[in-house]
Amino acid sequence: MPDLPRTRRGIRATGAVSALILSMALLSGCALLEGPTPETPKRTEMPAPEKPAALVPGGSAADNLPFFTATLQEFSKGKQPVQAQPVSTALIDAGFDKSLMQVSFDKTKTNLDADNIFVSVRYGQDCLIGQVVTADRSVTTKNMPALGPNQDTCLIGNTNPITW
Repeated sequence: MPDLPRTRRGIRATGAVSALILSMALLSGCALLEGPTPETPKRTEMPAPEKPAALVPGGSAADNLPFFTATLQEFSKGKQPVQAQPVSTALIDAGFDKSLMQVSFDKTKTNLDADNIFVSVRYGQDCLIGQVVTADRSVTTKNMPALGPNQDTCLIGNTNPITW
């Protein structure tokens, strides 16, 4: 038992040294915060396009991505429900070819409302793919290569037949 007091002294000493090291680290960290602060460059607004996006008949998917995006963004500002028919109809009314479109279903297999609607328009071996989120009506679009053995599919899986 004579080693017990020495062990307690060792623990106390180790604790004191640890506290001293921690204090020094915290104080040295404060020194790092002193000195000149770099200036953050001012953010510039993206300039509005000189002319509004327009459908480019006979153009590529890349040519038509700005208009596809603008059409879905305009739809998302409206009051129509985020469902297959209104989303795809907005694109059809804007001039996109209905026969080259695919759209996802409004309901899940368990009959819940879909969290989002995916819609696509195929241009040769490329696809314009759009997503409209039901909750906040946000829009994401992208130009992607078509899929499948014939490179003629934009959305994978079963899609909603566009019969309207």
